[in-house]
Amino acid sequence: MADAIDLTLNDFKEKIGLGTRPNRYTVSLEIPGSSFTLTAEVSAASIPGSELPAIRVPFRGRILKMPGDRIYSPWTFTVYDTTKAPIWKHLHDWSNSINTHAGNITDWEPDDDPFVANWTIKHHDLNGESAPIKQINLVNCWPTLVGPIELAAGVMDTLTTFTCTAEYEYFTVAGQSDDDDGGRDE
Repeated sequence: MADAIDLTLNDFKEKIGLGTRPNRYTVSLEIPGSSFTLTAEVSAASIPGSELPAIRVPFRGRILKMPGDRIYSPWTFTVYDTTKAPIWKHLHDWSNSINTHAGNITDWEPDDDPFVANWTIKHHDLNGESAPIKQINLVNCWPTLVGPIELAAGVMDTLTTFTCTAEYEYFTVAGQSDDDDGGRDE
């Protein structure tokens, strides 16, 4: 067995250490036009992905594949509905200021504060005491969907939540170069 693979539990544990936990995160979401910032009220979130699709160029019966333009998917998160802060209303007010329900117009003036905000997602280690192990900064976010709040007379022993979906221009990863040249040396 010349190329045997070590598959013992100790080998596996040595490779992954203590791992990371999906419940060790913080999200900071500022809402323009409001003094309110969401933090602990976010009950579920994800670190968003990005796609770098291929450009396919046919050439003599073959396909040449080259990296294309990056695409950022919408970001969806779940929020606890609270009595201390009307989060659902804050998000709806923000959405309404971008495009009103009845008039189909915007309340924003070019010299006003922008209708977008930068948001941060931090993934923490097991202790949550050191710097985050991942930090994603979403640039120029705005809500595209403030989800419904489901009400039901028979539901017990649960907190009310709703989802929100946001678009953003791009994200940066803390610790990576976000120079226009991608960090390449000239």
